[in-house]
Amino acid sequence: MKGNIKSGSLFQHVGYRFSGIILTSIFLICSVNSSFAAEPGATDLGALSLSQAEMMALRNDLSTRKARAQQESFEEQSVAANTWPDPTLNLGLLNLSANTLDFQKEPMTQAVVGVKQMFPPWGAVGAKSGQLQSMADSMNHEAKNSRLLTLVGVRKSWLDVYLQYQSIEVIKKSLDLFGELISVTQFQYRAGRGNQQDVIRAQLEQNLLEDQLRNTEAQHDTALAILARWLGTERITQPLNMQFPELSKLPSEQEILSNLENHPTVTARKMRVNAAENGVDYASSQLHPGWALQVQYGYRAEDNFGRPRDDFLSAMLTFDLPLFTGKRQDRMVAASKSDVIANKQELDDWRREIRMRFEKSMAVYNRADERVQLYQGSVLPHSEQNTEATLNAYKAGVTDFNVLVRARLTELNSQLQYLKLNVERAKAQVELLYIAGID
Repeated sequence: MKGNIKSGSLFQHVGYRFSGIILTSIFLICSVNSSFAAEPGATDLGALSLSQAEMMALRNDLSTRKARAQQESFEEQSVAANTWPDPTLNLGLLNLSANTLDFQKEPMTQAVVGVKQMFPPWGAVGAKSGQLQSMADSMNHEAKNSRLLTLVGVRKSWLDVYLQYQSIEVIKKSLDLFGELISVTQFQYRAGRGNQQDVIRAQLEQNLLEDQLRNTEAQHDTALAILARWLGTERITQPLNMQFPELSKLPSEQEILSNLENHPTVTARKMRVNAAENGVDYASSQLHPGWALQVQYGYRAEDNFGRPRDDFLSAMLTFDLPLFTGKRQDRMVAASKSDVIANKQELDDWRREIRMRFEKSMAVYNRADERVQLYQGSVLPHSEQNTEATLNAYKAGVTDFNVLVRARLTELNSQLQYLKLNVERAKAQVELLYIAGID
């Protein structure tokens, strides 16, 4: 009987030591993994990088192509509007006898050839051409803005894919850990040092992590689909280089603020104001008369006795008479002035909008950066130390398995939150680069 008791005690002692060794090994593996949890994997030489993805997106950027086509259209219209109307040629017979149809009988019968040139009201041609050229300049800046927006879209989509990919890797490592913990709890339960609740709790946490993994994989697939849209493909088949992307360095806050007036969206709206002001000039020009000059030569045949007749040369000047302007020209001038006011108000509103976006993005960037530093210097090391201390306490039998599980889940959540904060800061940086007008 005593031999049996000693054998059982020895078995429990060995089991305790063996489980402690396993837990210690798991913790060491977990610590190594957690130190790389927020870092990307090794570079794949055949993988698609962010810079390559940006070039693909720009090549397939339909919005920029559309803006460029509209720019070219306005430029061609501007050149066309900067010319006078084509002259007209008149050919005909005048005063031909209706009874005899004899060209020589009547002295006033003539064969006429004439040229007529229309001249628009003073200033109309230049104003219309300037209006269209301003619209072309506006579309030029819209195309630049479209390029920047494409880069913003592909960069943010890339960061979303990165976040979900790295989150999957972190969750998978935690799943492996909980699988090992299940084995340990089962061993301790058989050795009489644990209880069935520990086994069930470990299995439950593993199942919940599997559900979290499936949800994260779904979000990863969604992020890939959005990225594929920016790249102009139906599906991404090439592997992606999931290193954390290197973005352009941000200028200082003062440099960004001083350059806001040169942002493509602001400049495009300024050009639309110029176009509207040229529209006022064009409408005002319609208050002046347009005119036309016509020169005509009339040939007369010899009379019935063979005597020559003098030919006729005529010149005529024609004017518009804009006498009743209240219902048409004045209304067009008033409409054009209202259009100027509307475009100026839109410009002022957009200035406030882009300033607000700058302040918001800068605040997000600064707060995210502070939190990243906090996680790097304090939260992640402390969560790792907490897990280690809880593991030691569990091995010593002074705490239960639930506390160990909570410690490990806290470390997992800290790693995931650290990933999210890195991506949040990078997205704010992308937005600030857009506001600064930097590719």
